[in-house]
Amino acid sequence: MAPPSHPPPPQTYKDYAVGVICALAIEKAAVEAMLDKLHPPLKTIQGDENSYTLGEIGKHNVVVACLPTGVMGNNSAATVAKDMLRSFPIKIGLMVGVGGGVWSRKVDMRLGDVVVSQPDGTHGGVVQWDFGKMEKGGVFKRTGSLNKPPRVLLNALQDIKIQHMTEGDKLAEHLLTMATNRPRMAQTFGYQGAEHDQLFEATYDHERGDTCDECDQDRVVERLPARTDSAPRIHYGNIASGNEVMKHGVTRDRIASEEGVICFEMEAAGLMDSFPCLVIRGICDYADSHKNKRWQPYAAATAAAFAKELLGVINKQEVDELGPAKSARYRTVFSLEGVPSTDKFVDRPLDMKTLEGVLLPQSQNMRQKKVVLYGLGGMGKTQLAVEFARRHHRQFTSVFWLDGRSEDRLKQSIANAASRVPEGQIAEMSRLYSRSGSGDGDAVVRDMTNWLNESDNTDWLLIFDNIDRERQQDDADPDAYNVRRYLPGADHGSILITTRLARLEQLGVPLSLSKVSETQARAIFQEWYGTDVDPIKSAELLQLLDGLPLALAQAGTYISETGIDFVKYVDFYKQQWRDLMELQDRRGAPLHDYGDRSIWTTWTISFKAIQKTNEAAANLLLLWAYLDNRDLWYRLLAAAGERSAVAAEHLSKWLQDIPSNELKFTDAVQLLRNYSMVESIQGLSSYATHPVVHNAVYFLMLSLAHNGF
Repeated sequence: MAPPSHPPPPQTYKDYAVGVICALAIEKAAVEAMLDKLHPPLKTIQGDENSYTLGEIGKHNVVVACLPTGVMGNNSAATVAKDMLRSFPIKIGLMVGVGGGVWSRKVDMRLGDVVVSQPDGTHGGVVQWDFGKMEKGGVFKRTGSLNKPPRVLLNALQDIKIQHMTEGDKLAEHLLTMATNRPRMAQTFGYQGAEHDQLFEATYDHERGDTCDECDQDRVVERLPARTDSAPRIHYGNIASGNEVMKHGVTRDRIASEEGVICFEMEAAGLMDSFPCLVIRGICDYADSHKNKRWQPYAAATAAAFAKELLGVINKQEVDELGPAKSARYRTVFSLEGVPSTDKFVDRPLDMKTLEGVLLPQSQNMRQKKVVLYGLGGMGKTQLAVEFARRHHRQFTSVFWLDGRSEDRLKQSIANAASRVPEGQIAEMSRLYSRSGSGDGDAVVRDMTNWLNESDNTDWLLIFDNIDRERQQDDADPDAYNVRRYLPGADHGSILITTRLARLEQLGVPLSLSKVSETQARAIFQEWYGTDVDPIKSAELLQLLDGLPLALAQAGTYISETGIDFVKYVDFYKQQWRDLMELQDRRGAPLHDYGDRSIWTTWTISFKAIQKTNEAAANLLLLWAYLDNRDLWYRLLAAAGERSAVAAEHLSKWLQDIPSNELKFTDAVQLLRNYSMVESIQGLSSYATHPVVHNAVYFLMLSLAHNGF
């Protein structure tokens, strides 16, 4: 019988997503001893001076690097990280090694314990204790802040804490496995004994020699209660990092008190902004003059054991979905504020697959990626783009949704995007422009474009939505403009453009969003109808709606809201269609691109039902024809109603009535939402109408002399 086959080891640099950096040889040796499997080395990339060990822990492929012998500190760590990030598409990082602990009555730190960087309300987990400025009176003020570890690592910390509460940790198990598999390491990297773990008073300096044999034992701090076992404990908190070794007890305690740190080390501050990672330190001394190297190997082993256990709770798929760590300093908080939202998206798997295949970041292909998503209004272009962003935002460092209905709106969207850029990466005036309203809007666009063009800022996504009015020669449309002026010129990043203009397909990979299949049409209708539908009873209606998502949504919500059966709705539809054809002969038809007028027909049926139920709601929708389709809120109408008594004489009673009563406005808007006429705006207390609905309302206002208008 043939032995079971094992998958071959990774063959390329792109197969490694987890990076571990160590400062000392003993630290790297401890990490190597924790690997489940070693991989053969890869060919060295020109310009990369690091020496790597490759292997795997659990399901993760891991690359381990060490600082050069004798070259310590933040700057050296940053150099090692930079080369690693250039060669490997690292997604998450760990800094694993030894550090000096801070004992207190609150944190009972012992040698061999493990400290893990964890953000609090003041710091991001790492504090650069020797970076700042001297102020009046000789007071040293620490300045600047360092990035937090990636969310996937912070989530893993939460998971491992819970696991340790319920099941206990596995550090002893991993240490025993190391000693069994690597017997040469057993003694040196083993526990060194409680009798050699001494904490001296902060004010008492080391006497002489490599050990504390000649130090005054009366100056040893008595720490009660004594531990009953030798198992290392795990502590979470802020770690102080600097370019100098901390070996002075009084200074240690002062900085610990000022900054709330529980450990001192020398490399992490050089990593946090360029190599976002979790810092794991085994405690080998107490950051005072009594430090010696006896505990370093064991402390390195306990830190490596925790790193192994941590990787065991991190889902590999979640790591794979992250963007490369090299661009992590550019990461912004994901937000689709201002985008019309719906919870009734029906998947279009083939179209989604096309977007994913072109737009998702790829470490082996850093060229700029563009898709032009075009089709008639009401086909679901915006909602498909929104769904793509929601599903995959973790794979991008930034996602910015830009309103392309006019050039002014586009500039405002870019200003809103600039406000989310991390502090210090663009001019502060540009970051604050959207809030202050003062400054140069064109300068904001330039600053934002330059930021997107930066060589390491490679994994952003821009969504240019509703680019429906492109300027052409002799174009008289005041809202038309050339969107090409706003596309970043760098050969990286991803751009998604939604438009009704097929001629814009030349800007990227074209994806035509057309009518949906019969199966998708039924799914969309059912989503808005609220329950399953009989395929036979709904067949004629779905055929009339002709695979247009907006028409399907409107018909589904109407039938759900009114309770009429499919046959009755089909009768309404056919009669309304005949009426519209007569109106077309007299006035010309709206939505001329839609051959069968299905959207216009379903909209009219729903509008008449709204008129019967709540006249004010219908009138509110008609008024909307003269307003921005994406921005209506209660205070806007209230302001109109409060203008003056003279102005009030010219306002219809309903327009005076709704602004005076927010409850009536809310009832009217809710009815319009029930019929899929309006949508709420994500993150804001305002509402939007679909551009196609807006167009239909505007046509009706021009065609009919409606009461009060």
